[in-house]
Amino acid sequence: MNWRVFQGSARGSHHIDNDIPCQDYAYQQSQGDLLCAIVCDGAGSADYSEQGATFFAQGIIRHLLDSAPQGPFDIESLKSLIAGCIETTRSELLLTLPREHTLRDYAATVVGCLIGPQGGCFFHIGDGFAVFQEPQQSAILSLPENGEYASETYFVTGEDWQDHLRVTLLPAPCTGTYWGLMSDGAATFAIDKQRTGFFPAFINPVLDYLHKVDETTGNAALVNLLESPKTTAITSDDKTLLLACFS
Repeated sequence: MNWRVFQGSARGSHHIDNDIPCQDYAYQQSQGDLLCAIVCDGAGSADYSEQGATFFAQGIIRHLLDSAPQGPFDIESLKSLIAGCIETTRSELLLTLPREHTLRDYAATVVGCLIGPQGGCFFHIGDGFAVFQEPQQSAILSLPENGEYASETYFVTGEDWQDHLRVTLLPAPCTGTYWGLMSDGAATFAIDKQRTGFFPAFINPVLDYLHKVDETTGNAALVNLLESPKTTAITSDDKTLLLACFS
């Protein structure tokens, strides 16, 4: 498929000041005509959340690409497939843990996309955003899920993770389609105030630039943008953005 994928992550000011690694992680892989990408946001309260974010993103994608059909897709079969891949990845992590560790120590949210020529889906546990945008169409969104408080969310490591797994069907892509996955830190400036899609003043110049450059240059530019004083002034959180453009 003709996807060009760009991604970048940056530490928030709190993590920079306290010499804490970025707890976000973005990962993407393709197999045949299928592309799968995930952004995981590690919980700030968990001791090894950056390791959890990496483990879950890589593990879920590996299992999905090994078992996903090429399409067409339906919501029930996709949800069952994704839940099975998440459960397998949880079990694999449990087998590697030191005796004194628990899954909770590796808590992370998951927002991902699986897509092929016949369409696909977003899949989501916790906060963060996913946006699928076709030319001249309204955006398809997967919105964050928070708890009783705005800072509360749900994690793939939670006992109730299956209750919070959300799957959103996506149509077959056409020329000019793009989609993005992001942690909640990046959503503070990448999503419009009405939460109906990308903030045009942010995304339009970003896409214009990415159309002109290769992926290595585009990745570096996204990191520079996420590390810029302007975005740091908007949020002190870690920031991760993954963008895929179809041509």
